[in-house]
Formats: sequence, structure tokens, C-alpha cells
Amino acid sequence: MKIFRIVGNDLVPLNEPYVFYRGDVYIVETESVFWLWLGSKSYVDDKFAGIWSAKILQEKKKDLKIKTISENEEPEEFKKIISFKITEGDTPRILKKIEKKFEKDYQLLQIKQNDKGEIITTEIPIDYRGFKSDDAFVLDAYNEIFVWIGKDSQVKEKYEAGRITRALETERKRIPLVYVIEQEEEPEGFRDLVYKLALRDGVIELRKTVSEETKKKRKFFWFFTKK
Repeated sequence: MKIFRIVGNDLVPLNEPYVFYRGDVYIVETESVFWLWLGSKSYVDDKFAGIWSAKILQEKKKDLKIKTISENEEPEEFKKIISFKITEGDTPRILKKIEKKFEKDYQLLQIKQNDKGEIITTEIPIDYRGFKSDDAFVLDAYNEIFVWIGKDSQVKEKYEAGRITRALETERKRIPLVYVIEQEEEPEGFRDLVYKLALRDGVIELRKTVSEETKKKRKFFWFFTKK
């Protein structure tokens, strides 16, 4: 049996006695299963990193299944495999800064992996039609952040969506609610929310345009009357 703690993109082996932090994610590898243990206080990016790491391990051992379990919901089968203690805390991490262009209160970010395996994050207009099956998205709605996962999205795209969400959480004074939504499993009202945000986004852009045009006209009028 092997046990790993997820630290960023790395797998850190653990030795006995086993101590699991509530803010972390762990992989317990047995002869038949990769158990992915999620601490009750772990963040979205930790969970995505755990899924990503488990899938990488599974590439080498395709016969092993991945089973995800949450703190306090461990099945008896898991409890018989390992004896461990749960404690408060998590692994210190260094989060990359999000570029300033992502600091608007309302925004829709598209996370896409290109042909070279590079992750490209782009802000796109808020529109439900913008959600694509092969990408991941972060919809920032001020007090709520929605991570939308396309059914054909790549693991790296999911991980980056989680990382961006965690960074947005950390850099703000407020604590937004974070929802992870799988394509075709959107909760009732999600599409209406996107529609309303799209309307608001469009109104703001229209106000900016009108304001800029008004300023130009005022400058022109001032220049003309001064002459």
C-alpha cells in the first residue's frame, strides 16, 4: 500500500503514523483501487489536482479503479485498509497571481488546452452559448463562482479552473460561494443566471460606450464654442 498527499502538482509519499489534514487531499493506492480522500476543508484546486494525479497513476496501472471518498463518509472497506488520524490544517501552498485583466466583478473565463498541451485562459463575453463541451469555464458572479466542466474537457483544464477559482477566493476580502457544475447536470436556474449576467454585462458596455461618446461630443462642443 502507498499513500500520497497532494501538494500542488506533486505527490508526496506519507509514512506511518498516518495523519490526514482536513484541508488536504490524499491518494491511497492498494492492489485494486486508488482511493481519493477529500478533506472537508480542501479547496476546489486541491480536488482537481487529486483527480488529475489519480488519473496519471492510473495510466501506469489501468486495472486499478479510482474511488473518491469524502471525510466522515469513508466506507468500511476503506477503514479496514488504513488506520489514520484526522486533524485541522493543510499544506502551505503558493498561489500564482491572477492577471489584473481578470479582476472585474463579473466575468466568464474560458480555460482551453491547445495542441501543444499549453493552457490558455481567455476572458470571453458572458453568454450561455459560449460554454463548450471540450473546455472548462469559470463564471465569476461576485458573491458566487461557478466552475463549469465540459463533458469532454481535459484534466489540465479542470485543474487550471480550480486554481483560478482558489486564487479568486484568496485575493478577495469577501468569501464567495463556489459551485462545481458538470455539463448536462446544471442546476435549475443556472441558465437564467447566465442570461441575467449577460444582460448586465451588455448594459455596462453600452453605458461605457455612450459615456465615451458623450465625452467626445462635450469636448467637441467646448472646442467649437471657444472658437
